[in-house]
Amino acid sequence: MSETTGTPRDARGRSPIQYFLVLVLVNLMWAFQFPGVKIATERLGPIAVALIPLVLSTVLFAPLVRISRAKKPRPSWTPVVWRDLSLATTLGIIPAQLGLTWGVEHSLASNASVLTLTIPVLTALMAVMLLGEKMTAVRWVSFALAICGVLMVSDIDWKSVAIFRGTYLLGNLLILSSCLGSAFYNTYTKILLETFNPVELLVYSFLLADLELLMLMLVFERPTIAAFTSLGAGVWATLLTIAILSLSLSMLLYFWVIEKIDVTQASLSIYLLPVFGVLLSTVVVRERITAPLLFGGFLVFAGTFLVTVYEERKRMRDASDKNSWQEGV
Repeated sequence: MSETTGTPRDARGRSPIQYFLVLVLVNLMWAFQFPGVKIATERLGPIAVALIPLVLSTVLFAPLVRISRAKKPRPSWTPVVWRDLSLATTLGIIPAQLGLTWGVEHSLASNASVLTLTIPVLTALMAVMLLGEKMTAVRWVSFALAICGVLMVSDIDWKSVAIFRGTYLLGNLLILSSCLGSAFYNTYTKILLETFNPVELLVYSFLLADLELLMLMLVFERPTIAAFTSLGAGVWATLLTIAILSLSLSMLLYFWVIEKIDVTQASLSIYLLPVFGVLLSTVVVRERITAPLLFGGFLVFAGTFLVTVYEERKRMRDASDKNSWQEGV
C-alpha cells in the first residue's frame, strides 16, 4: 500500500496552491484592460480598440507556435476542429470584446457592474452543460462567499440600477452578450485544449477574431490612417500592455490552469476582478481603503481559495485513498 505525505499534488507535481496563485495573477492582469480600453476609446471606435490589441497579441505570439509544439505532432485540422475554433471565436471573443464597450455607451456603469457579476455563474452553468462538470457543496458555498464579498467591494448604487428600463435595454443586452461571450470562451476552450496547446489556441483563436473584427471595422467604422497615427505613444503603450498582459499572458496562464482543474473552479476567481479594480483605484487616484473593501476582498479571496485549493486537495486525497484501497484489495 502506497503512502502519501505532505501537500497533495497532481501527477505533474503541481500543488493546488499554485493554481490559486496563478488565478490571482490572471485576474490582476485582466483588471488592467478596463482603464486601458477607456483611454483608447476616446480616440478610436470600439471595434478598432478591440482589434488593435488582438492583432498585436497575434503578431507577438505567432512565432512561438512552432516552439511550443516542439517535436510533438501537429494538430489535425478536421472539420470538427474548425467548427469548434470558429464557435469559440465568433460566440466567445467577438461578443466578449465588443459587447461591453458598445453596451456601456448605451447604458449605465451601475448596470454593467451588476450584469458582469453573472460571468462566473454563467461560466459554471456552461461548464455543467458543455463539459459535464458537477456543482458540489463546496462550490455552492464558495460562490456564496465570493458574491457577498464582491457586492461589498463594488459598492453598487442599487437605486440607479435600471436593468429592464427601456432606455437602457439595448445597452444592457449588449453587456449581457459580453458576459455570455466571456463565459462561453472560458468554457469551450477546454474542449479545444484537447487538440491545441495554450499558445496555439491563443494565436489561432485570436487570428480568426482579427479577421472578423477587421471586416466589422471596415463596414461600421472605417477609421482613417490619421486616426491611428494620431494616437500618440501613451495610447499605443496602453494598447500594447493590454495585448501582452490582459489578452495574452493572462489567457495562457488561464488555459494552463483549466487543463488541470475544472472550469467551474477557475471561473470563481473572476470575482477577483472588481477587488483588484478597486485596489488599483486606491493606488492610482488615492481613493480611501474602507473596512467593507477589506472584508469584501477577504470573502472573495476566501471563496476562491476554498474552491481551488481546499476542494482540489480533497479530490486528490479521495483519489489517493481510493487507489490505496484498490491496491490493498
